[in-house]
Amino acid sequence: MSAIPVEFLHGLGQSPSDWDGVLTHLPEWIDPGVTTIPSVSAPAHEPFSLDAAARWALADVIDRSEEPAVLVGVSLGAIIAIRAAALEPDCVSGLILSAPVARPPKALYRMQRAIMSALPERAVAGRSIADGGSGLTKQDMLQVLDSLTDLDLRPELYRIQCPTLVVVGGNDRANRRPSGEVVESMRDATMQVIPGAGHEWNTTHPEQFASVVTNWLRPVQP
Repeated sequence: MSAIPVEFLHGLGQSPSDWDGVLTHLPEWIDPGVTTIPSVSAPAHEPFSLDAAARWALADVIDRSEEPAVLVGVSLGAIIAIRAAALEPDCVSGLILSAPVARPPKALYRMQRAIMSALPERAVAGRSIADGGSGLTKQDMLQVLDSLTDLDLRPELYRIQCPTLVVVGGNDRANRRPSGEVVESMRDATMQVIPGAGHEWNTTHPEQFASVVTNWLRPVQP
């Protein structure tokens, strides 16, 4: 039996390489895939679109395997995974969502936008295309945040039927309640709080992140 295909989706301000530490700790029966996200970690000719990002991830899943995949997403990556599962349920066998939101808290997003706006361009923008980066500017990043301001995923969360694990760092206090709302909006979801972990714990606790993914998939391993 073939390995379980798992697609990893990074968050805003991250890149595919932020999954490297997690991938090194996965067992052989997991077949990992990591993709860029248009207008986030890959150049794009149009502003960020959640639908376009979800279909981009689904295309990578379809290219890699004939079997449906488990989508693993952090923050923005988790939102993309939700939309992908809603768009093409037959392509998604499960979801592992870290710090997802059903409705972005407006106060939190205003604060994030204000902080990002105050930072210098070099602290927010991606590396240049010549240097192998996305070439995205600070304004591009702000546009991604702006595009999510009025998002409400609750109707599509309720339609998703695949098993789902929602995880949130114990130190990620701002996202504890939004993550809980995602669980309450789904038919088959459980929540796990990771003690000592923050928001981007795929980079700070990669071995622990890989362990959570592995343990959740172990009952269905080939």
